Amino acid sequence: MAGTPVQVLQPLVVKFNLVADWSARGFSFETALALLGSVLGIGGVIGGSLISAWGGLKARRVYGVVVPLFIAGVAQLVYGFSSLLYLSAAMVFLSAGLSPTLNAHSQSIWQTQTPRELQGRVFAVRRLIAWVMIPISTVLAGWSGGVFNPGVVIAALGAFQALFCVAQLFNPSLLRVDDKEHLDQMAARAAGEAVP
Repeated sequence: MAGTPVQVLQPLVVKFNLVADWSARGFSFETALALLGSVLGIGGVIGGSLISAWGGLKARRVYGVVVPLFIAGVAQLVYGFSSLLYLSAAMVFLSAGLSPTLNAHSQSIWQTQTPRELQGRVFAVRRLIAWVMIPISTVLAGWSGGVFNPGVVIAALGAFQALFCVAQLFNPSLLRVDDKEHLDQMAARAAGEAVP
């Protein structure tokens, strides 16, 4: 949810899904939307500070990507179905707080597995693919939120994300993605070389 095109649906969620709760609390639409936006930013700062202080996993870093992504998917599912402003704010905070952890672990895997002489090219292509997908996914999120209930769209995407992450916990190739020795053996086999 943090920093994703799903945020384009947040004003609709506040306006339609959360209206009964924030109006009962004496909030205006703008105040409720600002609360969620502020909580999102605070969650990101706290999450970034925590991963900086901790340093992340040193082995099996893929779990530092998949597990936070799973939890964020569950948070997004709850957020999508929530009709309570403070519960929604807690889910936004949780999702934003987990984003730096999964990004730090993902980046560390890419940096350690990509040869130094190829990092510039590999990271440029990786960034290009990620940035090209943002406008496409934003359009799709906006369209689907206009056709369907925006909260249901957010919840469905969160459920898909969580289920995908659970499936990846049973994917042996993915779980060994930061095992350099295993990857070197795979590369040698693919090249037809003798594997020690």
